[in-house]
Amino acid sequence: MVARHGAEVIHSMDSTSMPLRGQNVGLSAPTPRHSVSHQQWTNGSPTHQPMDDEEDKYAKHAKVPSPRTPPEMPNGSRWGTRRATNGWIGSRSPSRGVATLSGKGAGRGRRKKRYPTLALLAALMVLWVFAPAIHHVVTGVHKVFIRGYLFSIERPHHCLPSTPAPQDLADDDPIANLPPADLADLPGEIPANRKPKVGIVSLCDHNVDAICAASVANKQAYADRHGYDVIVDSEIIDESRPTSWSKLLAMRKYLPYYDYLFYVDVDTIIANVDVKLEDIVDYGYDQILAADRNGLNCGVWLIRNTPWSLWFLDEMWAQEQLVAPSTRVLFHYEQRAMHYLYQSRVWRRAVKGEPYKGANTIRARTKVVNSCVFNSLPAWYVKGDFVVHLAGLKGIAKCLAFRHYYGTARREMTEKYGALTDEANVEPPTLTTCLFGRI
Repeated sequence: MVARHGAEVIHSMDSTSMPLRGQNVGLSAPTPRHSVSHQQWTNGSPTHQPMDDEEDKYAKHAKVPSPRTPPEMPNGSRWGTRRATNGWIGSRSPSRGVATLSGKGAGRGRRKKRYPTLALLAALMVLWVFAPAIHHVVTGVHKVFIRGYLFSIERPHHCLPSTPAPQDLADDDPIANLPPADLADLPGEIPANRKPKVGIVSLCDHNVDAICAASVANKQAYADRHGYDVIVDSEIIDESRPTSWSKLLAMRKYLPYYDYLFYVDVDTIIANVDVKLEDIVDYGYDQILAADRNGLNCGVWLIRNTPWSLWFLDEMWAQEQLVAPSTRVLFHYEQRAMHYLYQSRVWRRAVKGEPYKGANTIRARTKVVNSCVFNSLPAWYVKGDFVVHLAGLKGIAKCLAFRHYYGTARREMTEKYGALTDEANVEPPTLTTCLFGRI
């Protein structure tokens, strides 16, 4: 007779303890060591069943693990709960009384370790994107605010139209060992019974869209005040050279129609509209340029309509060896041609080579004035100066500086002389334009 009560005592949570098909129910399957009956579990720990002497000899020192308790390792710790000096790793601290699976805690710890690396990568990406803008801002702060304290330029506080450049910057003495100057056919004075015809020339291309419209409007407001013409010819730009070279083409094209031309770079602002070009022009010279710390600067240029002036513009354009020189030379673009033909002191000192033979003639026909006359750089600008030139500033720094000077000049002109014409009434570039526009 089969005893059925034998199977009833085996009420384990482990499915392996159930009788197999075809097995005599009176003979129960051996219970696995980690299997504990439901009735045997009390307060989270197993109760011991009676054991025979042979089994008790090996089991009395052993603990029966819970199905949810990781097995012990030889050193007394458990899998998944590695101890460290600063607490538990992979599970919550036992002091909280809440047990957590060690895998979640370990994953969270690994993610936290990755946060500094991800933050560093994000910072590097931001730096990479904004590095040019940061460089332009830092350079601009130096050139606008710091350079004026480090270097001084001799100038009067109130600059007259005829203020000469300091002798060390003018550099207009004849050069020894070169042919003497040819002063034939010097320009004479304009007849007193007629007003001179004056044109203001500037150039804009797609690289200065952020400030082009406002810059032209500034020149137009000044021209309206004194009856000058404003000329902006974008079609004359020669794409085979940097845009700045094309100022020579524009001046050569329009000079025959005027008594003299006043060329100004697009990054200039006429800050004092009360100054007249008639007060600056000197009829004993073919052209007038201002000198800064680097010598002549042809970003602002007053030139008479004479045969020699037309020849000189052609001669500058003909210096093709300076468009893209194979070796590093001073200055940029047409400035190289100007300093080479003029044989300035800084050029002769830095660039070794055969001097230009006609340099003394160019020196004698060029009047060099103080930069405060019509080419003030921000570091040495004084309120009341005629023109401020943002030479050397790049990108966002140039746009922000232009926005400041243009806005100030526009506001003062409106307050003093009333509303501007539609062509001269252009808003300054916005901050968004300065950040993302072409400049």
